[in-house]
Amino acid sequence: MKRTALLVVLLLLGAVVATGCIASNESTSSTSSPSTTATPTSSTTSTTSQATSSSTTQAEKGYYPITVKDFANRTVTIKAEPKRIVSLAPSTTEDLYYLGLIERVVGDTGYEDWPPEVKGIPSVGGYGIYANLETIASLKPDLIIADNAVLYKQGYLESLEKIAPVIIVAPKSLDEIPRAIELLGKVFNREDKAKEVIDEFNAKVDAMKELMKDQPRVKVFYVTWNDPLTTVGGDTFISDVISIAGGVNIFNDTKNWPQVSLEEVLARNPDVIILTPHCGMTVEEAYKLFAGTSAVKNGRVYMIENENDLIHPSPRLIRGIETMARILHPEAFKTSYPLTIKDMANRTVTIPKEPQRIVSLAPSITETIFYLGAGDRLVGVTKYADWPPAVKNITKVGGYGAYANLEEIAKLKPDLIIADSAVFYKQGFLEDLEKIAPVVIVDPKSIDGIYRQVELLGKVLNREEQATLVVAEMKAQISYIEGLVANASRPSVMYLVSTYNGYWIAGKGTFAEGIIRIAGGKNAFEDVTGWKAVSAEEIVARNPDVVIIASAYVDPKIFCSGPLSTIKAAKDGRVYTVSDPNVFQRPSPRIVLAIKEMAELLHPELFKYQPQPLVCSTNTTANATG
Repeated sequence: MKRTALLVVLLLLGAVVATGCIASNESTSSTSSPSTTATPTSSTTSTTSQATSSSTTQAEKGYYPITVKDFANRTVTIKAEPKRIVSLAPSTTEDLYYLGLIERVVGDTGYEDWPPEVKGIPSVGGYGIYANLETIASLKPDLIIADNAVLYKQGYLESLEKIAPVIIVAPKSLDEIPRAIELLGKVFNREDKAKEVIDEFNAKVDAMKELMKDQPRVKVFYVTWNDPLTTVGGDTFISDVISIAGGVNIFNDTKNWPQVSLEEVLARNPDVIILTPHCGMTVEEAYKLFAGTSAVKNGRVYMIENENDLIHPSPRLIRGIETMARILHPEAFKTSYPLTIKDMANRTVTIPKEPQRIVSLAPSITETIFYLGAGDRLVGVTKYADWPPAVKNITKVGGYGAYANLEEIAKLKPDLIIADSAVFYKQGFLEDLEKIAPVVIVDPKSIDGIYRQVELLGKVLNREEQATLVVAEMKAQISYIEGLVANASRPSVMYLVSTYNGYWIAGKGTFAEGIIRIAGGKNAFEDVTGWKAVSAEEIVARNPDVVIIASAYVDPKIFCSGPLSTIKAAKDGRVYTVSDPNVFQRPSPRIVLAIKEMAELLHPELFKYQPQPLVCSTNTTANATG
């Protein structure tokens, strides 16, 4: 997924600041005092919350002014109950929500994604020092809450203090989150509510520790950035999250956000690798880069879509802890077995116990199982399975679907066989499989069908949390591409997979049509159902703008002579052979790579992509494709 440089900078800044990677400016901290703060504005508005209304009289007459020490060790005096707050960090906005004060927030960074109430709050232009001072002043706050980011720019804190008193709230570890809540409870005369929030947070943390106490420690490598390769040190709250969730940060002996070498990662051999959407690395890239690690061998590379559950140091962090725990120790959140499900062939299947020995009869199924972090349970795959590289060490049971060898499958003593509709190609084959082990059929015919396949297998394999993460990441990448091509023209596309006994194309009701549509094209054979062989005359009649050859066995030279050379795609040099046909032909989570490549081929101007055009020699005997 492509991301803007600003977004990357802001995310990294937010993550580094949140963990206290960069120390506070000592001179600024030491010189700040009540005398430097501006008198709170008198144009504050009242809130409709019951808690605020019931305490206003007491607060104004007996509680204020108060003097507090903030996280930068600054002494700050609050003269009256704050009712108009500007928050310069998403985590502090979340703290205020937990304290029942979200209605008082009149301005935030614009990067808040939770709770839902933040949608109506005006943005002040960005995180920390990227906020606009004029915008903040126009909101007439009587309190500004920020974290260490305000200290990065000389004079910025002083400029904020001319607008309103400033409180720095910057928890560096999980243990400091209660301290942040306690401080804000004191500032807002909500100490009872703060205690309630802290007690609930601590109770949830303790409950997770109890659940994980007998679980083996799983070695975790958390990627914060890919170039240079950067991770989390032992003094960060993300390292705390990993520990509470039953893991151990393999770089626990470092501090802050260290850059590490690939050789160091390989030497420390993580059991699990954690990625997030903004770390600059995809799951596929991680499988290549960290090949040889236990994480890659066992298919335990995960993309956590909602990274803000992990990088915002507020009570929300408990959600990140649970997500991490479900990834590291899914066995602690066991699905109840025996489990009865409806598979994608509408068959009722009962699975007696959690599957530990699985045979996969389709490469797409194998890939999906690795995405779910259950690759170590595969004892048999087809001879065509080639991704991830770890499959080369798994026993091959013969060909695809019904071409698998029943005797080889039986020898492996599987407790589950997963197949697609190919098992129906041969009379009695499904029944023979069922004599060996329970059989689950997955048969995705669309992108939504791929989502359903992931979710079904997640349930069957006790990997529901991972399934949720996989689907969320797929949807996020697809949404990004859809947004880019939304206003572009939609060329007609012929999707060609074979020239055996005709020209086999993708029609409606196929996941290939979904690839075309999402990527900003229109299927030239949208009125044809399924995969069908068509004639050259039919192709000429449709006259597609673009031809996508999703096969390594189709010679593109067929578009250099004869009737196919007359179609618009051939004349314009828009006949392309895809870089990896398997990515296009297999309905697994890797389908997002096919969608991205298709979008680049259809709309190169939007992706700054330069596909190589079809080139035919003058005597039409040679050509090259992109």
